[in-house]
Amino acid sequence: MRFLFLLSLFVGCNIGGDVDTSKEATEEESPITWDECSFRIGEHICDLDLVDQNADPFNLYSHYGRPMIIDLSAMWCAPCNRSAPWADVFVQKYAEHNLLWATILIDNAAGNEPNAADLAQWVETHEIDSSFVLKGSRELIDPAGDIGFPLTSWPTFVFVDDEMVIYHAVAGWSEEYIDQKLVEMLVVDPE
Repeated sequence: MRFLFLLSLFVGCNIGGDVDTSKEATEEESPITWDECSFRIGEHICDLDLVDQNADPFNLYSHYGRPMIIDLSAMWCAPCNRSAPWADVFVQKYAEHNLLWATILIDNAAGNEPNAADLAQWVETHEIDSSFVLKGSRELIDPAGDIGFPLTSWPTFVFVDDEMVIYHAVAGWSEEYIDQKLVEMLVVDPE
């Protein structure tokens, strides 16, 4: 599995899926014009192909043009559980900016790779209905940030602007800090 993960990086910035680069694949010119990506601040984030809480495919680059927060969480993590209900709160608060919130569950409660039942439990427990919960794994972690998120503690929040550039990342939960960084990224008048 690790080999396939690494191989996908050499074929482009798509992680976990194939990319059809033929002209027949799309009638429109793709807004994705970069060839290099990483998981470091100031660079284009690499694409992700994951599965959401409804067992539907989720492709990160298909949300180009939307600012987003990627929440890297584990089900066993107390701060992750405290922050989870805030996903929908922030999506609603910044609805006029079309904010997308995607929680990637890296571990289930036993510290293993989550499954569909784990995602469903997370959604039900935290009453999530306006944001995505995605099935992740530890293969999405890379301390250098080259081929995965440089996750050092739980939860970690990655702010991605509407051009798919990583604006900021922070480990740990603070409602006020998340809100402050969203205001900065979205250039919102704090009133």
